[in-house]
Amino acid sequence: MKIWICGANGMLGSHFKRLLAQHQLNFITTIGRQIDITKLDDVSDFVRIQKITHIINCAAYTHVDKAETEEKQAYLVNAMGPHHLAVAGRRHGARVIHFSTDYVFDGKGRTPYAEEHPCAPLGAYGMSKLAGEMKLLNEYQKVCIMRTSWLFGFPGKNFVETMIRLMTEKEQLRIVTDQVGRPTYCQDLAEATLDLLNEEGIFHFANTAETNWYHFAKEIQRQAHALEFPLKIQSIEPITSQEYPTPAKRPSYSTLDTKKIEQRLGKKPRTWQEALQDYLVQLRQNQNQGVAYA
Repeated sequence: MKIWICGANGMLGSHFKRLLAQHQLNFITTIGRQIDITKLDDVSDFVRIQKITHIINCAAYTHVDKAETEEKQAYLVNAMGPHHLAVAGRRHGARVIHFSTDYVFDGKGRTPYAEEHPCAPLGAYGMSKLAGEMKLLNEYQKVCIMRTSWLFGFPGKNFVETMIRLMTEKEQLRIVTDQVGRPTYCQDLAEATLDLLNEEGIFHFANTAETNWYHFAKEIQRQAHALEFPLKIQSIEPITSQEYPTPAKRPSYSTLDTKKIEQRLGKKPRTWQEALQDYLVQLRQNQNQGVAYA
């Protein structure tokens, strides 16, 4: 086995690097400047020369709002990139593991979305991710797609990190309360993915229990206070999406149903509150030691 992690310097890719090293698995990493997944010949040659058996694609265009004006770039990375990985995988016998998003759904439902639920993305980002899924599945059989939601981890810009920073700078925050989903710790997603390296099809993974951004922020505040982060925050006010307009429309309800992967793994993901605590404990230790998490 030889695993290739594409987009290895991103948040999810960094968790995979640490996890694969911990398990002493044979792997190689690249970032966009080394292998551009939007260039088929480069991807195919790399897979052939390196004798890759599994491709874990952590490379993605993730700027949800910018995608509305940078639709071509989002499509190149999120749709054509995965398609090229599938072509290379088919040519050279490598399995492809790819990550998608809850944004492939329109959020009009009020029950958790299962893998087979019809997709109807609201914006350019979700459309580019859905196109990537379709191109993968139409090109190659040995593909595993992991849909996930509300990611946080080390290192990288994410909601938890942003909230901690703002809570140390501001006394008041206003957070949206009418968008519901399931937070996901990259560490837990990476560990679950390792158990599905040879699976095919679509799986949903997120930490257990749905919430909204406001209650997510309140729990971050509660745990951060208990861990003695130097917080300045005094109050967090719930607001509606209409009070905080963004260029891209978000699904109001994007909770993922994880029953399929629970049956496959034989267990439920731990709660997002438990995962958040692990994340914040490590973040606080890093701050105390003055080190950057690589």
